[in-house]
Amino acid sequence: MICHSAGDPIPLQSSENEVVSMHKNELTELQAPYKLDAGDGVRYAFGNHLATRIARPRELRQPAAGTILTGAKGARFPVHRHGATHEALFVLDGVVALTLGDCSYLLTPSDYVNIPPGTPHGYEFVDHRGKLLSWTFGGDAAEAYARLGKPYAGNVYSECGNAVDWALLEEAADTELVKTAAHEECAWSSKLLASPDGPVPFVLAASEGERMIAGDQVYTILGNSTHSNGVFIALLTEGPIGMPIPRHRHEKVTELFHCLNGQMEMFVGDGFLTLDPGDFLHVPPKTTHSFQLKKHDTRFLGFVTPGDFESFFRYLCVPFEGHRYPLVPPPFRFDRVIQHLSELDLTIVERPGGPPPQPAKD
Repeated sequence: MICHSAGDPIPLQSSENEVVSMHKNELTELQAPYKLDAGDGVRYAFGNHLATRIARPRELRQPAAGTILTGAKGARFPVHRHGATHEALFVLDGVVALTLGDCSYLLTPSDYVNIPPGTPHGYEFVDHRGKLLSWTFGGDAAEAYARLGKPYAGNVYSECGNAVDWALLEEAADTELVKTAAHEECAWSSKLLASPDGPVPFVLAASEGERMIAGDQVYTILGNSTHSNGVFIALLTEGPIGMPIPRHRHEKVTELFHCLNGQMEMFVGDGFLTLDPGDFLHVPPKTTHSFQLKKHDTRFLGFVTPGDFESFFRYLCVPFEGHRYPLVPPPFRFDRVIQHLSELDLTIVERPGGPPPQPAKD
């Protein structure tokens, strides 16, 4: 079992049966499941910004990376664009001003932003609590944080940081500064209540998106597979205390879990762990896993790659017009998943409702 908090050394078993350890502020370079407690990761400080990297290509074994971004009020990341990197932002806390293309938005918690390659974008923290979750796919733009900053032992940003040499971005991978007109006061653009089709930039308002329900859990698709040309999907899951989903594994699918509130119990590999708000879990391919919501009103954000696994949720769920899970849920239709199992990267290792029957003992 290799799913432990990053706050303590983590024994990891490699394919050659060599044991390595992951410590606080370090990430394993094996494609293995790992958990990071809230605030843990590899941290870089630049100016009044703090970038906490929670996943890198070397851990994920694919061109993808996850980063938590925080900063002091007024800390600003200038407008820039990526040539190959597709970025998705989710607001975890605070208020953030965002430039996206020719529009400006005032972001608040649970807003979602889709940023395809080539889209000019930048942000500024409007208060002292701003916190963004950034996931990048298809390029190495997240390497810019190491280029701009220095390794940092603290877990909160400095309020008296040095000036940032933004010219270093020109040397960073897949990041180009974009010249913009002088900053002027402007009206904030409206956030969408439903996402558009295709790989276009957009800002989706909190609690909006395509909502579906399976049993007592509501799934909201924030970014579907068309938004990233099939690279990933992003979805919110919320519900009350409930039963665990059946244990399963994938051959190629990677799942990335972020607990937002409440509590989740995860079965990963050969044991159990708990996700509390702010905790992150990486589940790579070929890893048996399951989850159970352990507190009422639990919410978690998931990124799933590749994006063609979206069909699983469409088989599992039915459309839902509400915004909160109902007191009397509809039937849990896992039978529809079973009917389409041959189409999915999904191997069920226990029957819904419990483990598989054991052979009778003599």
